Amino acid sequence: MSEDKKEEIKEGEAPQAGNAVQNVIHTLKTNPKAMYALVGAVVVVILATFMGGGSEGTKITAAAVQIGQTVTLENPNGGNSHLTLGPGMVSASDAEEDKDQSVCVAKGGAKATVEEEQVVGMLPFVKVKVLDGECQGKTGWTSKVNIKAG
Repeated sequence: MSEDKKEEIKEGEAPQAGNAVQNVIHTLKTNPKAMYALVGAVVVVILATFMGGGSEGTKITAAAVQIGQTVTLENPNGGNSHLTLGPGMVSASDAEEDKDQSVCVAKGGAKATVEEEQVVGMLPFVKVKVLDGECQGKTGWTSKVNIKAG
């Protein structure tokens, strides 16, 4: 654009229609609240970008098993598998009332047969009969993530 064709905006006047950039700049100069809103919106977008997270975590999937299938009891956290009298009765505490519900604590790698499957509160549980190890012959419920097919 040449100098003679440029539109000059006088202070206090609204710019002419047709030049969006000039209109935005004029609004930001004359209205400081608009400037703060623009800066706030940019900050929110930047924060949302960085705090959005990612899918870096590992996902534990439950094994697809059938009743009568032989499985391996293996806790994905590397510990033992707790067998209880009913599904959903597993807790992290060591309270006396929890001991009444406990059947056995099977060591990792023990073989078992699936007898039943049930979902309690959106968590899948399986009833297994242990075939070897310290819990051999005992039947109890454990979380489905504690078993591996085969």
